[in-house]
Amino acid sequence: MELMRQSAVAGIPGEMHAEVVAGGCSDCAIVFKAGRHSGEPISRESGVTLYSKAEQVRLFSGMVIDYQESLSGGGFFLSGKTIDVSSCGNCFSFKAD
Repeated sequence: MELMRQSAVAGIPGEMHAEVVAGGCSDCAIVFKAGRHSGEPISRESGVTLYSKAEQVRLFSGMVIDYQESLSGGGFFLSGKTIDVSSCGNCFSFKAD
C-alpha cells in the first residue's frame, strides 16, 4: 500500500521504480522512485507494478521487500536467500555464490 500511496502522490499511480545503489550502512540499498523510468517489470502487488533497470532485474531475484508501519513512521525492510541484510533492515550485501 505504501508504494501505491507514493506513486499516487507523485501523480503516477500504479508505477514505481526500484534501483539498487551503493551505500547505506552496508554495501547496497534500494531507492524507490515514482514511475517506470524505462524499466522492466519485476513485480506486481496491490495494484502497483514495480520496475527496475533491465541490467538490475536479476539482482531482485529471491529478494523480499516488505513495508512495515510503526508509530514513528515505518519503512521498507528487506529479506531473502540472496542477500545479507544489515541490522537496520534497509541495507544489504549480496551473498557469495
